Amino acid sequence: MFEKWAVALADQIKKINPEETEPHDVLVFGFTILFNLLFTFLLLLIVGWIIGVPLLTVEVTLSFMILRILTGGAHLDRSIACSITSSLLVLTFVWLPVSPILLFCYFVVSLLLIARFAPYYEPHQIKHSKQWEQKKKRAAILWVIFTFVIYYIFSAPGFVFGALLQALLLTPAGIKFIHKLNNFTMKGGEYCEKSS
Repeated sequence: MFEKWAVALADQIKKINPEETEPHDVLVFGFTILFNLLFTFLLLLIVGWIIGVPLLTVEVTLSFMILRILTGGAHLDRSIACSITSSLLVLTFVWLPVSPILLFCYFVVSLLLIARFAPYYEPHQIKHSKQWEQKKKRAAILWVIFTFVIYYIFSAPGFVFGALLQALLLTPAGIKFIHKLNNFTMKGGEYCEKSS
């Protein structure tokens, strides 16, 4: 769905100004990511509002996205599957129990998992220099610490929840889960394309 919109928008931009724009595939990739992020964020905002936890949903989403950028992770090939999966995971994590002891445990687990498993890149993804990855890992660890500080000062647990979600997805079990889900969504797509 998003890919079709991205291709259409990239086609229009290339028609208007073919010389001064990025290559078509770069535009399509960028627009697909942008549409995916906007759709996911809007969906989460609406559902968070409906279930009565809009601020908590935004906290979890922002923390998850920031750590995802810093630490990588397994990816789904279909952007709509990515949006739906991210939304379901975030909405699951807004229901985690909250207490000072539990939040400290979530924080410690997140810190240990990020320190152990970050970063993760798929085989087809570009890997940066070791120095750059170390800087990103340090930034991720600082972010996890910051999430606990935010919770401690402002009683906002969502940032810790988002950190825990991303940390769990970096584990071998989390990566395996996403890969199996990707295989499932890709098979479903082939079935739909063949039957239409």
